[in-house]
Amino acid sequence: MPLADPLIIADPARLEALQDTGLLDTPASPALERLTRLTRRLLGVPIAVVTLVDRNRQYFAAADGLGGEVAVTRETPLSHSFCQHVVASAAPLVVNNARAHLLVSDNLAITGLGVEAYAGMPLTTTDGQTLGSFCAFDNHPREWSNEHLEILRDLAQAAMTEIELRFASRLLGEQGEQLEQLLDHTTELVARLTLDGGVRWANGAWRRLLGNPPAYPQAQWLYSQISTSSLESFKSAWASVISERVPQLVRIVLNPDGRLPVEVSTRLVPSFSNGVLRGVRFYGRDITERQRVDRLKAEMIGIVSHELRTPIGAVQGALKLLERLLPTDLAPRERELLALAMRNTQRLLSLVNDLLDLEKLEGGSATFEMLDTPVARVFTIASDATAPLAEQAGVLLDWKDGGIVVRGDADRLAQVVINLVGNAIKFSPRGGSVCVDAVPDPSGTRIRVADSGRGIPPEEIDRVFERFAQVQRGDATEKGGTGLGLAIARAIVLQHGGRIWVESTVGKGSTFQFTVAAPAE
Repeated sequence: MPLADPLIIADPARLEALQDTGLLDTPASPALERLTRLTRRLLGVPIAVVTLVDRNRQYFAAADGLGGEVAVTRETPLSHSFCQHVVASAAPLVVNNARAHLLVSDNLAITGLGVEAYAGMPLTTTDGQTLGSFCAFDNHPREWSNEHLEILRDLAQAAMTEIELRFASRLLGEQGEQLEQLLDHTTELVARLTLDGGVRWANGAWRRLLGNPPAYPQAQWLYSQISTSSLESFKSAWASVISERVPQLVRIVLNPDGRLPVEVSTRLVPSFSNGVLRGVRFYGRDITERQRVDRLKAEMIGIVSHELRTPIGAVQGALKLLERLLPTDLAPRERELLALAMRNTQRLLSLVNDLLDLEKLEGGSATFEMLDTPVARVFTIASDATAPLAEQAGVLLDWKDGGIVVRGDADRLAQVVINLVGNAIKFSPRGGSVCVDAVPDPSGTRIRVADSGRGIPPEEIDRVFERFAQVQRGDATEKGGTGLGLAIARAIVLQHGGRIWVESTVGKGSTFQFTVAAPAE
């Protein structure tokens, strides 16, 4: 009895695709059984089967009309298989009289299953793996009409579609479970919300904080968990997500039952399906402890700064008096040590002053005189302050105010420009240039400070405005400065309602930019 090519039947890729269907050794698929019942009615045959050909057997994923033991086991060895030849050829097999057919005349399915006529269509995946056959049997010889073969071919395609949909659904289910398990082990709060504020799904961190949401999403349930102090800002962000279809950031306070309030930095992201807004994804991070630490740190810095300013000033005054009282013929080494002490004292005093300035800016206690201010005035103040440093470093400064007027505090805006230009000078090579200009911007005016320095690595871009941030180790010592200039610049720009950022290419330079509002109308 000829068997199908074993290399094809046992091909690892084909067998893997077969296993991936999830149909082997499982209860019969109701959808596939409906197709076999339909086949019997349309073709008038006693048996219709969805056969999957395994390495050493054929397995019936669905069947209608089978009897005896095979109806229970739903499998036979390949010695009883016509379908193996469909797999081997990846083409239909039509047998009108099995006992007279050269390929299957001695196949045991004739005597064991009563198969006298057979028509089978290949079940082939979209990537070309033939898994088995959708077939019809008859217990006496028959001529298969073209119409019946076309019906069988269409039903085979429907069966294959069902098999692949089943596989895709199972795969998506497994991936969904893995994603939920992953999200359950993150410390961030993650939830899927309905458009009316109900909770459709929430991860472990959310459930541990707020408990299980209602089994069925209840409109505005989330609102009941938010403190009244932050509810309006959350509703505003929510309305923007729904109306503008763009993500929104908002800081809220959650009030879990019986526990202390929790401050959460939240990102709301619109969720679409087929281009239609279906809900909102909620991503939140508990920042309560971080906020507490930041407040303690700010308080400590403020206290230390206030306590240090007076003694440092006294030391600086004493050093200046000592310099005047020392004899003119003081040894060079001794005069160098005195100069070193005076430089470090000045640097320490500058650090204390910057810390106090930053504390006022971030705490909201700094005063601003918001007036219509020509950019030329801001640049003049900044130029007077930075020209000596640029001359000493051999760097050319180019100022272009564009005749623009902005709304802001001239001295504070000049402080921003001084910090940015001073930073640019320090990191520009001798003979380099720093260009400072003002250009129109949708939010008012954009002021740019471009240098030709070494640039900033991409991984450092996001942290350059943090306190004491240094792009490279040793910059504070080699380049000088307190490490607070950019943090102060950011705080001043934020107080003006603008934004500040940097664009940089390593080896080519950086461009720091910030926006300022237009004059009052």
